[in-house]
Amino acid sequence: MQLDLMKLFDGYVRNYHTFNLTVHHGKHSFTMTEIEHFSRLGSMLGYFPFTEDTCNGKNRPMDLTWWDNDDGEYWHDFVLHLERENYFKKDEETLEKLFCEREYTPSNIIGIMNVRNQKRIEELLTQAKSMCKVANALLIFKTNSSGKSQKYFDEVYAYLLNKHNIVESNTDYVSDISGTLYMYYKNEK
Repeated sequence: MQLDLMKLFDGYVRNYHTFNLTVHHGKHSFTMTEIEHFSRLGSMLGYFPFTEDTCNGKNRPMDLTWWDNDDGEYWHDFVLHLERENYFKKDEETLEKLFCEREYTPSNIIGIMNVRNQKRIEELLTQAKSMCKVANALLIFKTNSSGKSQKYFDEVYAYLLNKHNIVESNTDYVSDISGTLYMYYKNEK
C-alpha cells in the first residue's frame, strides 16, 4: 500500500508552526515532536503506530512504524518505517537502518536527517539510490544555507525515491517569528 509521501511532506511543511518548536529547543525536542506528529497522523489515517518498534524483538528499534491488517495474531501490512536523526555522524547509519535487508519490508519509508550542507546531501542521495529497494521512500534533509550563522536549520530538501531513482523533489525554507520556527515554500512567504 503506497502512500502519497509528498502530500505527507506538504502537511509536515504547512503544519510545522503548530509544533511550537523554537530556536531555544534542543535536539531531543525536535525529534520527539516530529515523531509524535507522524504517529498521530498514522492514527488519524487508521493505521496502528508503534515507536521503538523491533518487529517482535528481531531487529534494531525503529523510531516509528505504522502497521495495518491485524488478524489478532499477526500484522500483515508494514505500511511505514520512519527514522528521525539529529546527529551528522549518524546519517549513513540512518540510511542503512532505513534500507537494510529485513524479514518485513515496509511499503513506505521516511527518513528525516539533519546534515551539514548541500554537498553532504548529494553524497547521501548517491548512497540512498544505490541502497533503496522500495518503490516509495522519502528522504528529508535539514541544513543551514551557506553563510548563515543562526542556530537552526533554514533549508529543507525532500527527495522521493522509487528504488534507485529520484522521481520528485521539493525545497522549503524555515524562518522564525519571535523565536518560533515555521516552514514555507518559496512562493508562499
